[in-house]
Amino acid sequence: MSEPILGITNWMHLFRWIVKLIRDEYGVDEKVLTRNAALDGGIGLTAEQLEQVLDHIAETFELTFPENTLNEAVRLEDLCTLTAWMRGLFKKPDFVTPPFEERCRSLNNVPA
Repeated sequence: MSEPILGITNWMHLFRWIVKLIRDEYGVDEKVLTRNAALDGGIGLTAEQLEQVLDHIAETFELTFPENTLNEAVRLEDLCTLTAWMRGLFKKPDFVTPPFEERCRSLNNVPA
């Protein structure tokens, strides 16, 4: 694990890390980056930029997001709790459907 993520021990730390990533890489004002901000259109990033954010998170945390993750995780908080769950820092989020859970687990070593 790289040095900047060593202190991430819960989903709120992870949320703050994702907010900083989006703020620093894409210049999005933190006031927009609330828990309920819609990823598609609500934070001002294009679909390509959102995919880049997913790629960065995946690479940093050694995860693989299933195809169509952005159809499942529609809010910034969803992306955060999904990532935290896949890393074993949070319970399975309520929005995760059984088929999506299966795809996540088939691609990652998601703790039980």
